[in-house]
Amino acid sequence: MAFHETAVAFGPEGTLIGVLTQPSGESSAQPGQVGCLLLNVGVNHRIGPRRLNVKAARQFAQAGIPCLRFDLSGIGDSRASGGREDFRAQALADMRAALDELQARTGISRFVVFGVCSGAANGLTLALGDPRVIGLTMFDGYVFPSKAVRIERKLRRWAAFPFNAALRSNYAGWRDWAAWAASPFDASARRKALGRLRGQGNPGSTEDTGIYQADAPDYSAPDFERDMIRLVERKVDLYLMFSATINAVDHDHDLMRDLRGSAFLPHVRYKFWPDIDHTATTLASQRTLLDEVCAWALAVARGHPEAVAVVARPPAQHAMPPQKTPAAGALLEATHC
Repeated sequence: MAFHETAVAFGPEGTLIGVLTQPSGESSAQPGQVGCLLLNVGVNHRIGPRRLNVKAARQFAQAGIPCLRFDLSGIGDSRASGGREDFRAQALADMRAALDELQARTGISRFVVFGVCSGAANGLTLALGDPRVIGLTMFDGYVFPSKAVRIERKLRRWAAFPFNAALRSNYAGWRDWAAWAASPFDASARRKALGRLRGQGNPGSTEDTGIYQADAPDYSAPDFERDMIRLVERKVDLYLMFSATINAVDHDHDLMRDLRGSAFLPHVRYKFWPDIDHTATTLASQRTLLDEVCAWALAVARGHPEAVAVVARPPAQHAMPPQKTPAAGALLEATHC
């Protein structure tokens, strides 16, 4: 199926910029049709890393699903908002405006959302805040591995350390010692390296520094569980997808191990891709990922989301305040988006 693309400006201030990709020849919404919203990945603008959002929008449109990929306020071509909302409140307002635009231009009132990394977190916020969202795929979104999974990951990293230059460069201490070894008469390099022995300097790796953590309230496993149950009760089709970024293996829903036994888990899709990295670098991995997401969106549109009846709520001791907004506390632990 052919498609056509239209640049759009929308939102209360007309400052949100996006591209609408539609199937050619369709002037009105078809029964049961869904539209798709594609979100920014970190500060990458609307094309997505490695043009992933462009490829997704065109593949979806060829399958009959119109898509809007756009930039949140202050990212890409969208100007910063003149309002006083914090980032998350502004992002929610922007995404709602995007659904309004997609609905006005297509007549469609049911939507699926595909988000990667920070886009997964924003997609969750939108799904919780707008009943028009009936499906959400979160790729490399929130993770809640158990202590055992974290230990296994650490052991794997230690085993790979001597053979993986990229892994070694992730550790500030190693970089300092390597710099001194390369320039043994450099006084500054010597001070940095010896400072490590005295416990000075930064933590051992960028992963431990917290520099990727948002300045926001922690978003815990009980918070995530509560929100998942809310969406399952609303019969939103949920797909949790993960690359091999956090761990190279996944034995049994390892990245949700802290929530093992939760009422929502049997009612969501879960997939681990051992051969796909965080931004789907290779063309083969992009095809695999987008084929899966497109097939999922078509299944949702056909009414086969494997949605379920209301599930039991978590025990009372896990109850959390109902208004906390999903934050980046557990978002891939140290996100590189």
